[in-house]
This record gives sequence, structure tokens and C-alpha cells, in this order.
Amino acid sequence: MPNNIIFLILSFTLLTSIWGKCPQNCVCDFDSEDRKRISCSRGGLTEIPTLHMDIDIQVLIITAPPNHYNELTLGRIFLDFHELEEVRITYSRLPAIGDSSFWPGKKLKILDLSHNNITFIRDKDFFGLQNLKVLDLSYNGIAASPSAPFRLLPNLRTLSLARNKLRTLVPRLFYMLAKLEKLDLSGNPLRELDPENLKDVRPLKRFHLAKCQLVRLHSLIYQQLPNLEELDLRDNFFTYFSPEEFRHLKRLKYLHLDGNNLTVVVENTFDGHNLRHLGLSRNRIIKFSKCAFCNLSIQQLDFSYNRLITLPLDVFSPIAHSLESLDLSFNPIDSDDLELALSPAYKLKRLSLSGMKLSYLSDDAFFNNGELKTLDLSYNSFVNISSQMFQPLRQIEEIDLSHNEFEQLDTEFLEQMQNMTSLSVLHLHSNPWSCQRCSVLPLLKWARQSPLYSSTCDMNYESTTCMRCATPPSLEGRALHSLRRVDLEPCASLMPQSRL
Repeated sequence: MPNNIIFLILSFTLLTSIWGKCPQNCVCDFDSEDRKRISCSRGGLTEIPTLHMDIDIQVLIITAPPNHYNELTLGRIFLDFHELEEVRITYSRLPAIGDSSFWPGKKLKILDLSHNNITFIRDKDFFGLQNLKVLDLSYNGIAASPSAPFRLLPNLRTLSLARNKLRTLVPRLFYMLAKLEKLDLSGNPLRELDPENLKDVRPLKRFHLAKCQLVRLHSLIYQQLPNLEELDLRDNFFTYFSPEEFRHLKRLKYLHLDGNNLTVVVENTFDGHNLRHLGLSRNRIIKFSKCAFCNLSIQQLDFSYNRLITLPLDVFSPIAHSLESLDLSFNPIDSDDLELALSPAYKLKRLSLSGMKLSYLSDDAFFNNGELKTLDLSYNSFVNISSQMFQPLRQIEEIDLSHNEFEQLDTEFLEQMQNMTSLSVLHLHSNPWSCQRCSVLPLLKWARQSPLYSSTCDMNYESTTCMRCATPPSLEGRALHSLRRVDLEPCASLMPQSRL
């Protein structure tokens, strides 16, 4: 008997000895932690097939595709399943959890009931789950709860109630959650928070309140959460943060204020903090004070999609020692102001200047940004750009010049790019390239030979990141690297070529 057949027989014998039962249309296997797992993901279930499951399974996943949801209810169906460590029942239209549905549940660590129709929760829903660490109830219809519904979950570390219908939080909602580290209330129409609601979760490290229709947070809330490392206030209605607003959050590392209605950043708003990320994108900010970032350390600053026209001269000087990533995209900032503001930022590694209506930057634009690894100049109006501008960037790995107004590139520019030994990705697609013979030949030769071009353009499939002709009309849309000499039309007149 051939060895491969013997191997298959032995494998099948071993598998059947480990798996006594496996429900139809489900997959029975072992996960990356070598735990015995059942996954049912085809949808259309009307009951959980516990009668066809081995009682020693450790992971159970019940889910469904968007067009074929399950229609399930829970009861005390897991009484014999003492080894369960992780249960995920999603997209199953569960109307409720039910008393002791996961009893005995002593080993259960993760319970995911997101994307269902649960409208109410009670403490009895979680009988026996004293060792649960992660509970996900997001994307349900929970609108109400009695006090202390989680009091039987003393070891819970992560709780998500995101995208429900909570308009208010009942007193002592989080009673007995003394070990909770992450709380997500995003997407609930709360409008305001009572500091009393948070007095039971002082150990909290990560607090998500995005899209909660908040206008302000009471200062006592910050005092209640001295261990907070991440605060997410994205997409609310904040119009102003006062000086030293966050002074009680001494351990704060990540602050997300994107998508609010801020118009100004005043002095000392973030005074004394050591932030890894500060998000201020998608606001209406027209200015910030010269000392907006004084006495502060920031590694990543996102200021994209605001209304800045000018920048204070030394605005980034106080954080120059720490700033590694800066996004100013889609602010119509004057190019002279921009260059002056960037010059102190000597530690920058990532810089995005996309969509800023830039048509010119000087040769010295990045003279003090020699540590840059990624530079995004896409969606601007460059027709010409100096190759000398990139010379200080000796560590640059990626440059994006896509979606500009380039029609041609000369040999000097192409050689400069090729000689930048650290550069591995150069985006040039979505420009109106001229494919007439007198202008395209240097570019055509480079595209066929340069690894820089092949790094962004799959020439076998002519991907959307390949350079394409805009003129003449007979070649419009053609991938540049696919052109042959016989395809090229002579120029109508010998016009002087613009150099880059």
C-alpha cells in the first residue's frame, strides 16, 4: 500500500479518535493555541447543535454571512461543556442572554455576543462566569439595564457595549468591575456622563466614547480615572477644551479628538503630557496658539482635514525632540509658512502633506528632516518639482507623488531617485502623463528597468498604481510600460521641456 494512503488512513483514524462528534456544516479543528474548536459559519441555524458536539470542546464559534443570519435563542444548553474557554455567537439575532445560559462556565474567558438583537441585560445572565475576562456586547439594541448587571464578573478586563441604544447609564452600572481595564461605550446616544457612573472603574486604562453626542466631559470624570492611558472622544460635538483640560490624566498616552467641532487649540491644553498619539483631524481648526504644544511630548500628531491657512513660526519647536509622525494633509497652508514650521522637526520619520494645494516647495523644504522615511505629497498641484529637494532625505524609503499634475520627468530627476539607495517605493500613478515621443522616452526606459517602478506597478496585470498616458488621445489610458516605439506619436511642435 502506498505510503501516502497509509498516512491518510492514520490521520483519519487519529482525528476520529479525538473528535467523537462534529455537527453537520461545521468545521471541527484546533486553533493556534491547540484548543479543540468548532466553527459554524454558514448561517441559517435555528438552534445550536450541542447534541452533535463533543463536550470537551474549548472554543465555539457560531456566526453567519450578512445575507443568511442565524435565528437562535439561548438556554441552559452548555451544562455539560465544562472545558469551554471561548464562545462567540454573532450575527444570530439573539433576543436575550437568559438566566445562567453559560453555566457552569468556570473556564470561560472570552464571551462575544456582538451583532445580535439583545435589548436588556441582567446579573443573572452571567451566573458562573467569575473568571470571564472579555465580554463583547457591541452592535446590539441594549437600551436599559438594572444597576450592577456585571457584579458576578469580578475578573472582567474588557467590556464593550459599543453601538447600542444607551441614552443614560444607571447608577452603579459598573459595580464590582474592580479589574476592568478597557471600556467601550462608543456609538451610544449618551450626550452626557455623570461622574458617579465611573467611580467603580478607577483602574480603567482605555476608555472609548466615540460618537456619543458628547458636548463636554465633567472635570470630575478625569479625576475618577487616574490610570487612563487612552481616551477616545472621536466624532462628538466638542467645540473647546480648556487649558490643562486633561491635567488629571497623568498616564495618558493616546488621545483621540478627531471629528469634533474644534476651531482653536489654546495654550497649555495638553500641558505636561507625554503622548504617543494626538489626533485632531477632521475638526474646523483655523489656528492654534504659538504655545499650543509647549511643555509637552508627542510622537504622532494628526492634524489632517482642518482649515489651517497659516502656521505659527515655531509651533512645532517645543515638540521637535519627540515628534516622529506628522499629518497636515488637506489643510491649505501657505508653502512658505509650512517650510518654516517644519524646519525644527528634525526627528520626523513620517510626513503627510497630501491634498494641501501645493504647487511649489523650495530646494530647502526638507533640509532639516533628514530622518524622514515616508513622505506623502499626493493630491497636490505639482507640475515641476526640484530633485534637489530630496537630497537631504538619506533615509527615505517611500515617496508618494501620485495625483498631481506631472506630464513628464527628465533624466536628471529619474537618476536622482534611482541613486537614493534607501528609497524602495515611489508612487507616480494618476498624473496626466504625456506619451508623445519627444517627452516620454526617458520615462519609458526608466519604467521598464527600474525596481522602483515595479515595486508599485504589477506590470503583468497593469494595476491601478501603474503610470498611464493622458495624451495624446490615441493612447489615453494605456499603461506606460506597455508602449512600443511604433505607438509613439511625434510631438506637434518642439516645446521646451520642463525639468524637475
